[in-house]
Amino acid sequence: MDKSGQSRGSPKEGAVRTRTLSLAASFIAVSCIAHAQSATPGGMPPPPGMNLAESAAMRFPQPVRVGDLLHRTVLQPVESQNVLGTVREVVRTGSGTIEIVIDFGGFLGFGTRPIAVPVDAMVLLGQDMEVVAFTPQQLRKFPTFSPTGTTPVPNDTIIKVGLAKPSH
Repeated sequence: MDKSGQSRGSPKEGAVRTRTLSLAASFIAVSCIAHAQSATPGGMPPPPGMNLAESAAMRFPQPVRVGDLLHRTVLQPVESQNVLGTVREVVRTGSGTIEIVIDFGGFLGFGTRPIAVPVDAMVLLGQDMEVVAFTPQQLRKFPTFSPTGTTPVPNDTIIKVGLAKPSH
């Protein structure tokens, strides 16, 4: 008993109580961190039944000069933020849609191949871009880009690109 007349228990019980409180505090801290991080920190893929254009319209599209997109790093929208490639050029297809041509894959810039990804499937994240509507496995199946039937978009042209929310 202490001076107040209350029983404090054995030192062993105190150690168990302290360990339990520490464990609970650690669990709460980890839960908060996990909740704060999204599995897709940047953009979100379109919900089922929604097309790319509708989904892109919900990402607060911002006017961007085409020349400012060139050579940006393209990332995978997951916590690891793997680099998928870099922006090579921006083209307009025969049907009028805008596509971002990415030097995709490879290692240290060698062995890449160009693929064209619809601008509505991409978002801006700071100085980088993310592909939000396709997985790397799906992108690997994209055909190698051929400029036939496309027109390069001039560097001073303004296009709209959605924004991604930062992961932190």
